[in-house]
Amino acid sequence: MGARFLDDEAHAAFKTAVEDIESVSAVEVVVALRRRSAGYLHANLIVGVVVVFAALAVMLFVDYPFSLLAILIEPFLVGALAGGLVELLPLVKRVLTPPGVRRRHVEHAARATFVDRGVHNTTDRSGLLVYISWVEQQVALVADSTLAKEWTGEALREAEGTLTSAMSRGGVAVARELARLGDALAATMPRRAGDLNELPDALDSDLARRSPSA
Repeated sequence: MGARFLDDEAHAAFKTAVEDIESVSAVEVVVALRRRSAGYLHANLIVGVVVVFAALAVMLFVDYPFSLLAILIEPFLVGALAGGLVELLPLVKRVLTPPGVRRRHVEHAARATFVDRGVHNTTDRSGLLVYISWVEQQVALVADSTLAKEWTGEALREAEGTLTSAMSRGGVAVARELARLGDALAATMPRRAGDLNELPDALDSDLARRSPSA
């Protein structure tokens, strides 16, 4: 569940991870957790249409005399209800959306969040956004220009893969994997005397405590 993913222990683990990284490196880390990166309304539509045809088939072929008005209205009511219920079933949205499409939405939302959160406003352009998208079960990393020059794209993609794989084990697992990036980031941009904490360390999340099961 979403609440379990981001419980008090996970909150504390993310805060510790950010502090640990920033204590050994000049990198400014911002963690943003979003419930989803897109609406994926096509999943609602697919389920709704399938249920409409299934309900219509049942009403037409079962040995029970449904009225014409019932046949005309009730399948669409049931289909609309089923389509609406998909909002409570993130797994259905994932299954009905190709992985490449989900990834594009996550990366686009991550870049937008990078700007919205002002991660590009550090003096040395050393910001790193850790964008976690819960419905998609994916993590995207967006590094500012100076950090991106020093931390290769291959290393960044590998880190994304490690963090994404940890999502199935919960928020604490993701935070612990994030903390393990500290050594690599310290080697890339070591902390200097007088480095200031320019960005908030608190986790930025819109994930409600009562999110539906994944």
